Amino acid sequence: MDKKWILADAMPADHRTKLHRWQSEPVLQQLFWNRNLKSEEEAMEFVRHQVSHDADPYKLAGMASAVDRILTAVDAGQLIAIYGDYDVDGVTATLVLKQGLEAYGAKVVTYIPDRHLEGYGVHSFVLEKLANQGVDLVITVDCGISALAEVKKASELGMDFIISDHHQIGSELPEALAVINPNRSDCEYPENILSAVGISYKMVDALWRNRLPENSDKSVSDFLDLVALGTVADLAPLIGENRFMVQAGLEIINTKPRLGIKALLGVSRNKGSVSAQTIAFQLGPRINAVGRIGDATRALNLLATENVQEAIELAQELEKYNRDRQRMTRDMTSRAMELSRQTYGEGDFHILFAEHEDFHNGLVGLVAARLSQSYYLPAVVGQRKEGYITGSARSIAEFHISNAFMECSHLLDRYGGHAAAAGFTIKEENWNEFVELLENIAADNLKGVDLRPALHIDAEVTVSDITDRLASQQVFFEPSGTGNPQPLFLWRGARLLSKQKVGKGDKHLKLKFEGGRNSGLDAIGFGLGDWYADLDNKVDLVFALEFNEWNGQRNEQLNVKDIRSFE
Repeated sequence: MDKKWILADAMPADHRTKLHRWQSEPVLQQLFWNRNLKSEEEAMEFVRHQVSHDADPYKLAGMASAVDRILTAVDAGQLIAIYGDYDVDGVTATLVLKQGLEAYGAKVVTYIPDRHLEGYGVHSFVLEKLANQGVDLVITVDCGISALAEVKKASELGMDFIISDHHQIGSELPEALAVINPNRSDCEYPENILSAVGISYKMVDALWRNRLPENSDKSVSDFLDLVALGTVADLAPLIGENRFMVQAGLEIINTKPRLGIKALLGVSRNKGSVSAQTIAFQLGPRINAVGRIGDATRALNLLATENVQEAIELAQELEKYNRDRQRMTRDMTSRAMELSRQTYGEGDFHILFAEHEDFHNGLVGLVAARLSQSYYLPAVVGQRKEGYITGSARSIAEFHISNAFMECSHLLDRYGGHAAAAGFTIKEENWNEFVELLENIAADNLKGVDLRPALHIDAEVTVSDITDRLASQQVFFEPSGTGNPQPLFLWRGARLLSKQKVGKGDKHLKLKFEGGRNSGLDAIGFGLGDWYADLDNKVDLVFALEFNEWNGQRNEQLNVKDIRSFE
């Protein structure tokens, strides 16, 4: 699909003195400027992964009450239930809080719902089971912010309730003993972008600031490997405190990984250093797979185990789930595309819709993402079962899907999510009205919008700018991901020396351009194989600058994101 190339405005010349340290490196200055780092102090905090704000966990509304109740439960030997979620963020959030409480010798049980049988969120029948087990205190992680009736049910059952969640807040807060959510209007915490595992980490931090466990050799920072997993996998913005925690977590994973992570890296055949991209494309999907089509507690057990053989066996189990998930997703995506065209027409809608009784509810989000990426439109995919349709939506940058769902809330039984992704449950009888209303909302919001994916380019460069030093400086901007994209560069009129189609099905391009050291600049263009026949001697390209190590040599390499004929 044709992409929009959006080049960042050039940094004002009179501001370069504020980044005087890099006065001879205008490209690097531009990269800092684009990230709103407009002084040497701000830039160095970013490079050193320092947090500029007060990260006191007690600034989170409800934290003091939560800590007091938890420590009371610990001292009284009361049974605490942690009610989590089945994705990576929910699993890691559950484990951080579980191990943080167990450091005090607390009595803890965990509950992660079955995605296929129960779906997302807190359920009253589960609370009844927990009450029958003798649970005195329920703490949610990654869910609960909309559980108004369920919190009342817990109270009727004699259980106290603490909610920790990061999802969008509705018009009313549940009547829990404490509600910890950085999106609360009365919350003084300086960032509202924490993931669920980030909030669990802040809860443990708050507990340990109040009273250190007596018989534990752990420190709070030992949990940052789990924070890195959940934060990256949940697509939380990698800026501010999130970026600091992910970087610290990656250092743990790369130096002393827990057995489960080490085993998972083994089955994914990762031999290099672990980055945010490793989590996003290798570790995260494997942990998510078992929650999508199996039992997410298997992932929890993998990350918690201290037995080598158990870690290996569980990692192999997750690998099998991931392969099954890939096959099922391919088949279901093909069916969803066909249904969307047949049922709702082609080219007439601003949102893609597909629902069917044979769809797997653990894969609807992935399929929605595939549809959205293929057509660059929002997509809604659901499973029809027993009079209800339960599904997920994925959106594009130009359309806030969760806000749109809020406008349709009178038709929905359940919903929640973020700007780019949301989940829902709706009665089958309301589906057609929902489709019509959501389409009208999208039509109004997207009227006149250029619906093409965008590449946001940091700086235009010439061949003389593409140096080992600039390649080395790219580490300043890691970990990169959502909210902190990898720097991209535009090179116009690059002279092409050679081209070759590589990879399965000739999907990729291996290129060499004039310039650099020795015999030229190497480049790889993943998914750009269709461009092969149209490449002239001179091209314009957008690329990320990386290093490629081969046969003991380390050279800069261009990771080409898009390419066009030279204009």
